[in-house]
Amino acid sequence: MAVSSPGRVLLTGASGKLGSYLLRELCSQDKSVVAWSTRSDVELFGCRCRRVDVRQPDDVVAAYREASPDVVIHTAALSGVGDCYRDPTRARQTNTIATRLLADLAARHEARFVYTSTDLVFDGKKAWYVETDCLTPLSVYGSTKAAAERSVLHYPRHLVLRVALLFGPSLNDRVSFFDQQVQAVESGESCVLFEDEWRTPLSFQTAARAILTVADSEVSGLLHLGGPERMSRLEMGQRMARAMGKSDASCKAAKREDVASGEPRPRDTSLCGDRWARLFPDFHRPTYEEELAEMRVGQAWQ
Repeated sequence: MAVSSPGRVLLTGASGKLGSYLLRELCSQDKSVVAWSTRSDVELFGCRCRRVDVRQPDDVVAAYREASPDVVIHTAALSGVGDCYRDPTRARQTNTIATRLLADLAARHEARFVYTSTDLVFDGKKAWYVETDCLTPLSVYGSTKAAAERSVLHYPRHLVLRVALLFGPSLNDRVSFFDQQVQAVESGESCVLFEDEWRTPLSFQTAARAILTVADSEVSGLLHLGGPERMSRLEMGQRMARAMGKSDASCKAAKREDVASGEPRPRDTSLCGDRWARLFPDFHRPTYEEELAEMRVGQAWQ
């Protein structure tokens, strides 16, 4: 399924949680990459990220023409569910309108376009969602990403890659929930986790490798990318604690209804990876413990 390696890659959201892993992987492979970030100009892994506000169409068009990419990997998003709920206008501008513009630019300039979407386009009323299941988002975030998907799929050669819950240490200067959870386990502090919310978690590192794999292919349409195991957030915490040689007693169970939220939370957004496995049979999606071992949780990550 793989094709020849792409030429210049445009990576949006390069300083974000997923984007920073992608940028590190691209740099380690000596790829020609143009990195965009919504933050002030930053340098990561020896690559200078250009500040581009994807909500400004004129800036996007000018920066795109300057980049002249062969492949676009679009990860830039307002991804905080609470942030989107509080500012739906900004969420729509960032997640939907900007994606539509970039998808159109890529199509007009005959560039490959890979868009990272989310498992939160589903309402969580079943398990193991497949690519053909209907979109039923419950949140502003999910709705803006679902609308963006439709814009991307308007172009038959583009790809929407729905990505499951991602985890791993932060590579930028913003502490992640994963970092906080590791610190809590190490110190024995209580960590409250949902026992009735299921996902198919995958590490940022594996996701980055998978995205570059699919970017080097001709796969188009819809594709799900998640880990091979369905588990609750509570089980994730407990298994992490045990992998670190710690007691899992610090992981306290909670139900979704116990925590106030402005929007309903989907119960189960586990993604079925059968199509991925058929298309990329040689790509290994590690188990949760394999992922944690590679990260060396509880040790120095860098």
